Amino acid sequence: MKIIEKWGTGIPRLFEACEEYGLPKPELIDFDGDFRVNMYRKGKREFGVNGATTQTTQTHQTTQKNKMPLSEEDKRILTLIKNNPSMAQREYAMELGWTVDRVKYYLRKMKTQDMIKRVGNSHSGHWEVLAEVSKWQNEI
Repeated sequence: MKIIEKWGTGIPRLFEACEEYGLPKPELIDFDGDFRVNMYRKGKREFGVNGATTQTTQTHQTTQKNKMPLSEEDKRILTLIKNNPSMAQREYAMELGWTVDRVKYYLRKMKTQDMIKRVGNSHSGHWEVLAEVSKWQNEI
């Protein structure tokens, strides 16, 4: 069966895998006949293979801020926000015939694209349509 040939190779493979992924070497700690392996991950900004840092997060954020043509849904909710900035999400949902989750999606998307911003807190605040969107008002 050749099982015995695999014995004793786990720890070296562990070290090789950590090196391959650019992780710090694991720490082996002796506890009176037992041992513990401490493995460390990279810092929050470090990810990728072989220590290479990828730009996924920055690319995603940049892509999200690119201005796209307004969809019919975008126009509907922007018009509603412009006319009723203090309404609650569930009120927007009822007015549009949407689910609250769908309203949250569009509000988050427009906030990320700097089309709207929230002024005040979640209970007594209101939404504000930003100046950049006024360029698109002929679409609304």
